[in-house]
Amino acid sequence: MDKAILGLTAQKIRELFTICGIEDSEEHLNLVIAHAADHVYKARLVIAGGATEPISQAKEATIETPPTPPHETRGSYRLMKQTGKQGPTTYSDMASTEKKKKKKRKRSDGSELIDPPPGASVADGNGTAKDKAPEESISPEVQTTSEVEDPESLCVPNPRNSSLPSHLDSAYEMKIMTTILTQCVKFNSDIAQYGQRDCMALATTKLERMREHVKDVSRYNYEQAIHAIRRDTALTTGRAIQTRYNETIFWPIILKCAALIDPATLPPAKGPADGFTMAEKAATKKFMEDTGYSVGAENQRQYRIFWKNIFDMREAGVDKILLYRTTEFDSFCRGYSKISETPLVDKVLRWENEYRSHIEQLEMRITKLKTGDSKRLSYLSNLQVLERLKVPESSWNNASNEWAVNAEEEIFRQRSSKSISTDILGIPHGDESVYEGGSDKSAFITLLPKDDETLFVSSIVPICEGDFLGIFAGTIRLSEDFSVTHGISGPAENLWLDYSQVTGALNQMQVSEPGGNANVCLRWEAFHGDNATEPCISWRVSVKATKHIMPFDPIVRTAAQREQYHLHSSPGNAKRGFLESATN
Repeated sequence: MDKAILGLTAQKIRELFTICGIEDSEEHLNLVIAHAADHVYKARLVIAGGATEPISQAKEATIETPPTPPHETRGSYRLMKQTGKQGPTTYSDMASTEKKKKKKRKRSDGSELIDPPPGASVADGNGTAKDKAPEESISPEVQTTSEVEDPESLCVPNPRNSSLPSHLDSAYEMKIMTTILTQCVKFNSDIAQYGQRDCMALATTKLERMREHVKDVSRYNYEQAIHAIRRDTALTTGRAIQTRYNETIFWPIILKCAALIDPATLPPAKGPADGFTMAEKAATKKFMEDTGYSVGAENQRQYRIFWKNIFDMREAGVDKILLYRTTEFDSFCRGYSKISETPLVDKVLRWENEYRSHIEQLEMRITKLKTGDSKRLSYLSNLQVLERLKVPESSWNNASNEWAVNAEEEIFRQRSSKSISTDILGIPHGDESVYEGGSDKSAFITLLPKDDETLFVSSIVPICEGDFLGIFAGTIRLSEDFSVTHGISGPAENLWLDYSQVTGALNQMQVSEPGGNANVCLRWEAFHGDNATEPCISWRVSVKATKHIMPFDPIVRTAAQREQYHLHSSPGNAKRGFLESATN
């Protein structure tokens, strides 16, 4: 029998028993689950004509409904009646009202949709997670939440046809890690740009101070106002992450409360054992009441399990993933089957062990990028890169393609500036923004060891066809002295890119023979730049994906000439970053 079917059946029957108040032995409950799961399995065989595919983990995870958060209108219904507000006045009316609310709030797949806690995220009717904060508090550069049921929205190939990164068992799990990595980029980008101390100074609960701040911003000029708004956005991001991270210590706080409860005052345990004592259950309820959470029986059950799980993860050594955890991650944890071969804490710990170093590198690169490292010299500070790549910092440039000779630039400007069609003009690339229209994946490009001597270029998130991965380093030339080993032909006569003196991260990518297989291409893009008071045409050589690329798969381009292919086949040249000469 499909284990996913058994897990889903167990989950739903247990929920049904709890809702109906049925007390039964664990042995009888397991018999009911096994019978129902067997019936579902046989029905699938009949419908599919004898052949079925396993239920994916994505489908399994979307069945579980998140617990109910604190009700914003929680309080006495008697008080509501006395003050003239409309509301239920009897227990039967309350139950009827709650049923109506739940009936209205249903997902398209029939599962119940319940609000998450303050500062967390909610989902719309399509399953798309959205923050409860105002729209302006979400940076337009990064979307950290999306439809978790649709892994193709992140260009993840079918996992049955592709090798997933180790410890990721489905495209759904890959999407969860992608949202966490994206959250990391967004948070560190905002904090580095506006300053943690500067952001935290704005935190206040005084209404008058809030009004004064808004008045101050309204008096700013445009640039000052934009800076203030983005600074406030960074504060919102930081506070949301802090609020979510605080949840990792809720369970030990609940245990402190449980230690104060006299077991003699508690009712006897009912129903099957679930691993929690009556004191822990009572303490969870009190904690939820005191912190403003809805205390429905199912809500208490789900939060007990969730808070204990993320605390156990923290104790086991999970840190980075919990710091940047997203609503997709929370949904995965709440929907994880108890009978899975790998316990939830062990699975997430494996993710942490595999991705921790990549997240740390990402934190460092984004922070330094936002504080002035436009050429991304931070790549060279990685110990694994230092051991395999001997390139002087003066020859490293991931920011732009500059002209090698001023005279050649002037000749090209006079000859071609008026003849360049605006149709081929690209968008100027600057490091003020890590993203461009949601398709800029340059922040996630990394250098990984290929063997003891060389590196390869890869991404730590899925790449979609057409994504921008960064700049291919080199200098622009207008010369007949084209280099067959270090030259990339341009769109105009005698225009080419020379990477013999300048290199970068993407220059280290693997190279196939001319006409061979590749998953990226080099694309010349023209854009208007400013040279003193006169506009001019500038160029960049972008690396664009030509197909879907899985995380940690090598990024490969086609060599422009066979001589270039032979150059990149040499470990000695690779160690020099494919420069003509390099010194330590």
